[in-house]
Amino acid sequence: MTRLHIQLLGGFRLDCGPGPVHVVPGARRLLALLALRDSPVPRRVAAALLWPDTTERRAGACLRSSLWRLVKPETPLIVVTEDALVLGAEVDVDFRRACAFAAAPGASPEAVTMLKADLLPGWWQPWVEAERDWWHQARLRALEVLSDRFRVSGDRHHAYQAALAAVQTDPLRESAHRTLVELHLADGNPAQAVRQYQSYRTRLRAELGLEPSSHIHELVRPLLR
Repeated sequence: MTRLHIQLLGGFRLDCGPGPVHVVPGARRLLALLALRDSPVPRRVAAALLWPDTTERRAGACLRSSLWRLVKPETPLIVVTEDALVLGAEVDVDFRRACAFAAAPGASPEAVTMLKADLLPGWWQPWVEAERDWWHQARLRALEVLSDRFRVSGDRHHAYQAALAAVQTDPLRESAHRTLVELHLADGNPAQAVRQYQSYRTRLRAELGLEPSSHIHELVRPLLR
């Protein structure tokens, strides 16, 4: 059977077999919507979400056109019932695997790579933004858990990678900076720990007019002049 893969992290891509397949915008949005949903999506709901600025009749016609392009016997991307649509069971979706990593983070370098990727960057539809907001928080928590698990297992390199990914995802997240400070101190690098703290403090002051909490300040207080 032809390998079917949908990429949502870092941008949209559809692979059928050995390489990528060009997908027109309407069909691309339909595949992305179904890839983000675990349960069947009613046809009317899909049409309204994907073509919100047109009439119900026109949205239905656009949906039928997209289905005509995508529903092929040799590539079972979508299962169509009388009143609902669902992604084919054979379709692999990177975001679903990443969600599994986020729900139960294991000390795997692949997990760090997937968790630091943005969901459909440049897509601003409300149904995408809702998923992106959830993904933002879920992956931050998972990256911090991963960093701690790598540290406990003695894998300092990937502990740093996971903590750095969390900081890059949300530069104002104190718990991520605190993890990096703790790693630097544990490795006997007090100067780097202080620089990490000062970088965070400077940005926090500049953007929000706030000071770091006592939790992170106490880690470096003996080192500050």
